[in-house]
Amino acid sequence: MKSSGSICLILMLVGFHAHVPTALSKVVPKKKNESDMQRQELEALVLQASDGVIHFTPQMFDDYVTGKRRPYALIMFCTAAHLLDKPQLNLRGLRKEFGLLATEVKKSGKSGVFFVDLEFKESKAIFHRLGVQSLPWVVHVNPNLPVGADGVIKFKQDDVMRHDDYGHHHWKAEDMAAFLRDKTGINIEKIDRPSFTRSGWFPVVFLAAVLTLGAVAYNLYYAEFMKNLVLWTLGVLFVYWFSVSGGMHNIIRGVPLYYPDQEGKIKVFLPSNQGQLGAEGFIMGFMYLLFGLSVASLTFAVPKLAEPSHRRTASYVCIVFAGLVFKQIVDNYTWKTGYRWRLYF
Repeated sequence: MKSSGSICLILMLVGFHAHVPTALSKVVPKKKNESDMQRQELEALVLQASDGVIHFTPQMFDDYVTGKRRPYALIMFCTAAHLLDKPQLNLRGLRKEFGLLATEVKKSGKSGVFFVDLEFKESKAIFHRLGVQSLPWVVHVNPNLPVGADGVIKFKQDDVMRHDDYGHHHWKAEDMAAFLRDKTGINIEKIDRPSFTRSGWFPVVFLAAVLTLGAVAYNLYYAEFMKNLVLWTLGVLFVYWFSVSGGMHNIIRGVPLYYPDQEGKIKVFLPSNQGQLGAEGFIMGFMYLLFGLSVASLTFAVPKLAEPSHRRTASYVCIVFAGLVFKQIVDNYTWKTGYRWRLYF
C-alpha cells in the first residue's frame, strides 16, 4: 500500500510540473496577443482615415491609451469645433498640417506611432485629464507612460509641443515633423503638399482660362449695357461700401464672417475691442453708405424738387433718417470701445 501511494504521489507531482509551463505559456502570450491586436486595429483605422489621422472618442481613448504601457507611441492633436473659424488660433489650418504629416508617415510605412485627434465637446473629461489649458495643443504619449483609468495624466514637459520651441503657434507640418523626430526618432525629410500647379492639366486649364477671360473682356467692352449710367452708379456705391466695410482687409487677413459660440449660436458682433468679424464690417459699411446717401440726397436731390412743401418734407425725412443712422453708428462705437460721447451744445 505504501509503495502504491508513493507511486501515485510521484505521478501527481510529475503531472503538476508538466502543466505549470503550459499554463504560464498561455498567460504570458495572452497579454502580448492583446497588445498586438490593439496595434493591428489602429493600423486598420489608419488605412480607413483619409489623411492617416484617427479620430479618438472617449471609449477609444480608454481602449488604446489606458494601461501601464503600449507597444506604440501616439501623437495627439486637440481641437474644438466651435473655435475652428477663429483666425487667431488657426485650428483648421493646423489640423490640415497635422494630416499632411500623418499622410507622409503613412506613405513611408514607418510603424510604431499613430496620429490621433480629439474634439473638446466630445471629450471634455479627456481634455481635463490631459491638462489642456489652451489651443492649439499637440502632445506625445510615450509607450512607457502609465495612464490610469482616471485622474490627471502627467506628461514630461518636453512631450508637449510648445509655442516657444518653434517660434510661433501657426505650426507647419515641418515643425510637427521636427517634434516627431525629437520624440520618436522617425525622420520625415520632406512634406509633399498637393498642388494643382504640378498637375498635367494645369497648362491646359491656365490657357483656357486666359482665352476665356480675354473673350469675356472684349465682349463686355463693346456691350451696350456697359454704357448705362445706373450700372456705373451702382458699381461706384458697391466700391464705396466694400472699401469702408474693410472687405479687402477681411480677404487678406482671412477674417471669418461669423463664428459659433459653445452653444452653437451664430455670433456676428464681437464685444469690446476683441476685433471685428467680416459680417460686422459689412453691416457697418452698409450703415455708412445709408448715412452718405441720405446726406447726398439732402444736398443734391431735394433742391431739385419743384414744390416747396415737397422739398421741406423730403429734407426733414433725410435729416431724421441720417440722424437715426448716425446714432446707431455711435452706439456701436461706444459699445465696442467703452468711450462715451459728450455733447457741448
